Amino acid sequence: MRRLLPALMMGAALFAAPPQEPSAFGAGNLDNPNPYGLSDDEKHILQNKQAIEALRKQLMKNQQIVQENRERIDGLQSILEGLGEKIRRYDETVKKVEDLNRSVDELALSQKQNFEQIRAVLQELGSMIDSINEKYVDKSRFEELEKAFLSFKNAYESFMKKGDLSGKSNAKIFAEAKSLFAKHRYDDAKLYFDHLIKNHYKPATSNYYLGEIAYREGRYKDAIAHYKKSASLYDKSAFMPTLLLHTGISLQRIGDKKQAKQFYESLIGLYPKGKAAKTAKKYLAKLK
Repeated sequence: MRRLLPALMMGAALFAAPPQEPSAFGAGNLDNPNPYGLSDDEKHILQNKQAIEALRKQLMKNQQIVQENRERIDGLQSILEGLGEKIRRYDETVKKVEDLNRSVDELALSQKQNFEQIRAVLQELGSMIDSINEKYVDKSRFEELEKAFLSFKNAYESFMKKGDLSGKSNAKIFAEAKSLFAKHRYDDAKLYFDHLIKNHYKPATSNYYLGEIAYREGRYKDAIAHYKKSASLYDKSAFMPTLLLHTGISLQRIGDKKQAKQFYESLIGLYPKGKAAKTAKKYLAKLK
């Protein structure tokens, strides 16, 4: 216990440096053109600028989604028009097919459309085509059309439900967030962990996972900020060895080798027998 106490004190000092000394993360310098590892108070200074940039990116993302949905609908309309050209040779049947095509177009272009009704219309259209003449209308072509439409339906429903976590308990959202992270669905997992932090549910663990997402995506400054927040909330969690290791690697990759070395040494001192410590020794050896 006497040997572990100095190491623990050294680890704690790295996360909570005196106000007049440089932070172990090198954060808090607002003159830096690329500040990182900011505290909550520090982040407020840059909030307006970041909020405008976030809104601009979100607008571009929404425009892209609308354009993709519009292209899918245009593709569906083109296929239906092609079918209409083949069936127009029949007088009475032609009018009915064109009416069905118009009905499908109107439903597909409406955001309030009834997807099940469209599927029923397509099934009726397929039966009609089969009854006309298989030489003029290929049944496999219709099956492709129905498959494409169902794919569009599922994508649209998934988009509408994305981010809607109402009605779910925090415990369930947390379990789903970890599952999404394990499946490398980082964008979805980030939404879940952000939601949990806003609801003050397991903020230390949620910040750790957000740090892991940023680390795996190569956003090392963001990763350091989340690791710092997590450690400040609770520094005795099971993931602390990984947090210290990835903090050191992140610091090394942004060029702060001095601070990276301190984290490697702290990790080795606090958790000498763990797997993370073995990895830290390899990175530390390359810095010497």
